Amino acid sequence: MPMRAVFVTILIASIAIRPASAAASMTNARIAAHYKPKFVPTKSIPVLCDNPSTPTIEPNYSPNYDNLPCHQYTVQGPLGPGQVYAVVGRAGGEGVAAASFGVEYSGSAGIGVDPRYISWTSCTDGFEYPNAGANGEFPASGGGLRITWLTCQYQTISSAGVHAVIGSFYVYAYSDDVLNLMSNNNLETGPELSVADCAGVETNLLNLLPPTLWDYLSGSIGFGSRSGNNACFCCLPVQTTTWGKVKSMYGDSGRP
Repeated sequence: MPMRAVFVTILIASIAIRPASAAASMTNARIAAHYKPKFVPTKSIPVLCDNPSTPTIEPNYSPNYDNLPCHQYTVQGPLGPGQVYAVVGRAGGEGVAAASFGVEYSGSAGIGVDPRYISWTSCTDGFEYPNAGANGEFPASGGGLRITWLTCQYQTISSAGVHAVIGSFYVYAYSDDVLNLMSNNNLETGPELSVADCAGVETNLLNLLPPTLWDYLSGSIGFGSRSGNNACFCCLPVQTTTWGKVKSMYGDSGRP
């Protein structure tokens, strides 16, 4: 069976089905990035992630525990160690059950975001399907990830829609670099930056915009003097929007 069919079959079989509204309710969703200093467990904040399988919200280090909507995320970080959270933000009220995205950075040993010291911690209770790009398997630069929740996620942050924490990268930036969350590009079915709701309805966000604007659908973190991008900062640019208008709408903080 093709990988995509396996992914969809497991997704539908593993989530608690809840009637979904039209798939268009996911068109405001973004794969957002949020920077925090390196996680150090304490008695009050012992873990990186909430337990997604429980109805309660346990103390954890994620932006959801801080009740932080994704348009307020930090997209700039200093050099040295840190955490980068990947979050499905601004999703529709029917909940989030799966996501697909990739990661990209330009560092090498002792330069930029060092690939020797990047690691990934999932914050879901489902299945992960990593794949490899030219530099190796996710979270290597160019790699991609499909990931699911067994327990569908409905946590609403402020009035900004459902926010589902996918996971956290530990990173070490030796010098200026940008870590981009981007499309999952290593799939036989073509690139996808996708979110699935609790009825298993998948929305590929890349279908919303022309390729020249895809960068605005997902977040990035700038390290040192580099700028990041807040994918939730503004509204959805429509396909007729000119590049100049998009840059002015977001501030000229798009990716290099």
